[in-house]
Amino acid sequence: MGRDPHDRDAPVRLDHEPRASLDRESDNLFDFFLDHVEQAVVGNAAPVSEESVWYLTSLLVDRSRPDESEQPDTLVELHLQARTGDRSTAIRAYRHLGDRALYVSGFFRQSLARKLVSRKYYLDMGAAAYDSLAGLLRAAGFGGAALVGDGGGGSKGLDGIYDELAHAFESCSEVLGEVCETVREQARGELSDADILALYEEWQATGSPRIANKLARLGLVPAGALPAGSA
Repeated sequence: MGRDPHDRDAPVRLDHEPRASLDRESDNLFDFFLDHVEQAVVGNAAPVSEESVWYLTSLLVDRSRPDESEQPDTLVELHLQARTGDRSTAIRAYRHLGDRALYVSGFFRQSLARKLVSRKYYLDMGAAAYDSLAGLLRAAGFGGAALVGDGGGGSKGLDGIYDELAHAFESCSEVLGEVCETVREQARGELSDADILALYEEWQATGSPRIANKLARLGLVPAGALPAGSA
């Protein structure tokens, strides 16, 4: 998990629009992704706390930087490491498993729709990993370690954060998917016909209400996709 370079007591801002561009040379990755995650959380009514918003932001910052490590293990291999290793190995493996499943299911959901391994597999594996991790942290006495702030004022401990991520895993995946789409659209400008077709194909494969709403905003409402009262 990445560490943010900013004051940990700084409040999360939910009342402004995300930045339109990313200047990687200015070391504003955390601020850039925080803006987008905040907006996606509000737009998707995701049931996550300030601490989880910061965790998702740190995850995106980590994944945006070059990884010179060896080829990562598969989810199954990470699960096996967690089940057969000692406690420290299990904590590390479950965290890597949950982080990878969350990132892939959010940022690469369209490609998953064309693969044998379904997005649901990633959602189930990731949620279970975070749930197991929360239990291990409580048992190891790390439950009170605060990720955001100084640990006072009701801040969640690490076990509470992972427990929340486990129970809101699909919503968090939707948040990352929204961030991915926003960043890509800003990089490309207006959506092309191919982009719109790709969105429609993704909705057909996943049935995502978020994609259906996006198609509706483009004037392409899939028949029966939106429940009554949806915008």
